[in-house]
Amino acid sequence: MPRIENSDRPIGVYLVALYFVLAGALETIQKYREWDGPLTFNPLGERSVWELAAHPLIYLVLAFLIWRFTALGRLGALVYGYLILGTYAVSGSIYFFYDGETPLTITPLFVIIAIYHVTSLLPLIAYLQPVRQKKIFRVSVVELLLSRE
Repeated sequence: MPRIENSDRPIGVYLVALYFVLAGALETIQKYREWDGPLTFNPLGERSVWELAAHPLIYLVLAFLIWRFTALGRLGALVYGYLILGTYAVSGSIYFFYDGETPLTITPLFVIIAIYHVTSLLPLIAYLQPVRQKKIFRVSVVELLLSRE
C-alpha cells in the first residue's frame, strides 16, 4: 500500500484524521454521561473503564490508518462512514415514524453527536470517493479488496 510522506499530505487527510479524533472523544463523553453508576476496573464488568476506552481507541486506529496507510484508512473510513450514516438514518426513521412508544432513548447529547456525525460524514465520504481522489489515494476500494498482496 502506498505511503504518503508528510509533505505530500493534502489538508483533507488532516481534516479526516481530526474528525476521527473528535468523534472518539465525543462518543466517550456520551457513553460516560449515559452511565449513572461509578466506573469499575473489571475488564468484563459493566461500566468498565476498559469499555469506555474502547471507543477512542477504535477511532484513533482509524485516524492512524488514514494518516499512515492512506489507502487502507480510506477503505476503513468509507465503511465506517456508510455504516454510521445508515445507523442514524434508521434511528431517525424509527424515531419519527414509529407508532407508539419509541424504543430509542434520545438525549440532547445524542442529538448533538448525531448532528456532528451527519454534517461531518457527508463531506468526508464525498472527499474519500475514489473518483475524486485517484491522485491522492492511488487505488480504489475495489482494487484494495481484490489485491493479492
